[in-house]
Amino acid sequence: MSRFTQAAATMHTLSLAAMEEASRFGVRDADIDHLLLALTLDPDTGGQTLRGMGVSLEAARAAVAAQHATQLGLVGIAAAQDSAGRIVFHETSGYEWTDRAIAVLKDASSGERRGDSTAVVRALVDEPSGLIDQILRRLDADPETLRTRLDEVQRLRLATPSLSADQNISGSRSIFVPAPMEDVWALLSAPARIPEWDQGIAAVDADHETSGPWEAETATTMPDGKPMRVEDDFRRQRVHLAQREELTSIQWLFTYPDAARSNPRSVAFALEHAAGGMQLRVTLTWLTPPRRGGRRIVRALMKPLFRFVLFIQLTQLESGITRVFR
Repeated sequence: MSRFTQAAATMHTLSLAAMEEASRFGVRDADIDHLLLALTLDPDTGGQTLRGMGVSLEAARAAVAAQHATQLGLVGIAAAQDSAGRIVFHETSGYEWTDRAIAVLKDASSGERRGDSTAVVRALVDEPSGLIDQILRRLDADPETLRTRLDEVQRLRLATPSLSADQNISGSRSIFVPAPMEDVWALLSAPARIPEWDQGIAAVDADHETSGPWEAETATTMPDGKPMRVEDDFRRQRVHLAQREELTSIQWLFTYPDAARSNPRSVAFALEHAAGGMQLRVTLTWLTPPRRGGRRIVRALMKPLFRFVLFIQLTQLESGITRVFR
């Protein structure tokens, strides 16, 4: 992955998670503390190193709240109790980074730094206001020790969305979920709960007594209530259970029975235990017929666009899954 691509992908995923955290407090400005919270969900070395030092999402949330309460107390303001609500980022709009958060992200891509999560953690620890330093010390995570571990740990390179060698359009992404494997499995293995993590599905007509396939309704509105244009042939979907291995892997196949020339969509999950939660490999595949001649050339030219679309779709799935447990 190029340096530019690495930085862009990291900024997108961290922005999404940080702004989701900001939305819990009803604010539209995502700051460096929200960036720290986003990094606790990072599946790469930056997030793994933080979690290895005890900086989990819940612990970091508590430390951030305590730090803000202390700062408000210094000016005679009592912090509100239980002020955080649910994540509403996907239902609202108007979110932006603060200037100092932007400075951190820029610093993570400057010089020899590649803009990956490890570089963002380094830049965040070095941020001059001292806020992150104080939050880390509340968590008994010494900033110097954190820097040393980032130097020592071997970089873990995870797969990024890419086109498969065959005619299908496929990509995969490894994500961290801050929840026990059993809870994540319960979410991903229940057809009726698919709308909780796939915003393209409004409802699935399923119960525990049937083995599928199941009828599903395509979403016609965005989470924020804005209508989406959906052709009549694509308003109905059929959900198939393609593969299942208890607590280990599961694959769903989505087809459009009213659209004869449509491409089926496969979403597969592989689950593994991880410190503070679990690691989840998500593979998204659009099953396409073989292309010949000119169509094959057009497909080759469209690879960059396919990669971008896959990346966006995978990050939407990631956000939907982690949001359930946050």
